[in-house]
Amino acid sequence: MDYEFRVIVEKVSVTTQEVVKRDTLKIYDIKQPESILDLGLRHEEQISLLSKVQSALLSEQSTLIDTGVTQCIKCGGKIGKLGFQPSTFHAVFSDHKLRIQKHRCKNPECRWQSMPSVLSVFGTDTHPDLVKLQCENGALHSYREAQDNMERLNAQRRSVNNHVQIKNVTNQVGERLSQANTTPPDQEELPTPAAELIAQVDGGHIPTKDKDKRSFEALSGIVYRPSAIEVVDKHHRQITEKTCVVSALEDELQTIKTYLHHAALKQGMTEETQVTALADGASNCWSVISVLEPHCKALELILDWFHIGKKFRNVSNALGETFAESLDSAKGSLWHGKVDDALQKIAMLRDNISDEKKQTKLKGLYDYLKNNSEYLVNYDERDKAGLAYTSQVAESHIDTLINARHKKKQKMQWTRVGAHNVLQIRASMISNEWSDNWLDLVLPEEEKAA
Repeated sequence: MDYEFRVIVEKVSVTTQEVVKRDTLKIYDIKQPESILDLGLRHEEQISLLSKVQSALLSEQSTLIDTGVTQCIKCGGKIGKLGFQPSTFHAVFSDHKLRIQKHRCKNPECRWQSMPSVLSVFGTDTHPDLVKLQCENGALHSYREAQDNMERLNAQRRSVNNHVQIKNVTNQVGERLSQANTTPPDQEELPTPAAELIAQVDGGHIPTKDKDKRSFEALSGIVYRPSAIEVVDKHHRQITEKTCVVSALEDELQTIKTYLHHAALKQGMTEETQVTALADGASNCWSVISVLEPHCKALELILDWFHIGKKFRNVSNALGETFAESLDSAKGSLWHGKVDDALQKIAMLRDNISDEKKQTKLKGLYDYLKNNSEYLVNYDERDKAGLAYTSQVAESHIDTLINARHKKKQKMQWTRVGAHNVLQIRASMISNEWSDNWLDLVLPEEEKAA
């Protein structure tokens, strides 16, 4: 005996359970599957079926949409119904035409007619869940890659998912998040006070549209509790809970300072909190970190050992194996907190090398350590005591936050504002705040737009 599978939708009276309307959306032959591809519905078939279900539901919902028009907006007279106005609605996976009730003024001298649409009623013709997907793809990939991703997800090309639309939506949402980040967290949102916090500030360069420059710098910060550092294996650790912030704006560091302060509050900073701050030695990074000092018990500034190690590796590669032992000796002195001894060894190397390029490399290392000498500590002691001294565990966040979208393998050039807006969404994702930011900030804005 042969069978077929029917997908049927019914409109049923809740009171009497009478079937008022019944439609067959799709009929499938039930056959023995000959391969794994025959099991269930293929991707395009699933999207197609979902689209039919959406259309059936929307046809019933659209007649119930309240346009808010109760009288003629032109003369104030009474109005009557005048058929329906077709209007586009973009659902997550499909596009639809809704029929919305039209009205006309009964005053024969006026005869005003309404032209309702999904946009005029709800403030947008795109479902917020689709906007969310567009933002996530726009923040994680180039806009053209995001368009391709959305097309693959939808199994079809849709104008609402073109790269220009994704760019515009991502910018709008990023701008809202940027503004929201300038507001301190509400008192009820604050966690239990933290006895200790670790803060790190670093920068990354982004290709610019400015013809006179190659790039501009975006500064990022991360704040977390020492207890949030989790050992993965012998060589790797991860931060389980953190707050990341970033700014690409050129405003004398005001935005990133505000963001970092609020990030510390979100992690539980009070006037009784001891904060350990790590930076790569750049003056702007120290300046950003200084914003925390008036709001905590003590602020300890440490030149990040991860960046010190990078400096030594760069110089070692330039000098070659001949001077490796001498450099390692200087690095060892620095590790044990013997700053003057380390500087003396580097200076001696510099003064005894005739190669000008190698001298320049050593001079750069010497100046770097000398200029940041007040932030150098006994790293060996801190390591043995289990205290923070390196940003290595957090460094990947900088790469994830800035470089992955704006630098590496990307040919796109940016304005500061455009990069800043995208970075707000990325920071929100890395901080595991995106779903909350979406629900609390973006969705209400879409609803209020009407």
